[in-house]
Amino acid sequence: MRLELLSAILCFVATASGAGCPLGFHLHRRSCYWFSNVKSSFPEAAAYCRYLESHLVVISSADEDSFIRGYAIRRGKAPFYRLGATDLNIEGRWLWEGQRRMGYTHWSPGQPDNNGGTEHCLEIRRDFGNYLWNDFVCDHPSHFICEKEL
Repeated sequence: MRLELLSAILCFVATASGAGCPLGFHLHRRSCYWFSNVKSSFPEAAAYCRYLESHLVVISSADEDSFIRGYAIRRGKAPFYRLGATDLNIEGRWLWEGQRRMGYTHWSPGQPDNNGGTEHCLEIRRDFGNYLWNDFVCDHPSHFICEKEL
């Protein structure tokens, strides 16, 4: 009886955290996502994700964007989340970490606008169409999303 109960508990914990995902990460397709409960600048967020053996999220499809936005709308606690892209190298040329080009985007209308000449990091913002994309200041402490591919 104890062995069956232990097996049931372990099965529940694995399912609750997303099969194959680290604790606190949420499974979608072949990736696990962690929505931070702390705020950091872009470089600090990237380092935090590396510590968790992941990277700042790279959104490569409408399906993935829909999952991220949906989770943020339903269960997210932050008004905005930092993602893993910048135009720090060349203004207006947005690249994911590792210099990967964007094949998919979902900018809020009028974005990116580089307001004040200082917005070079990608975020999703609740008040911009329920977490559409926006460019924002890299040094501003923000919540962030880490991704770990399976």
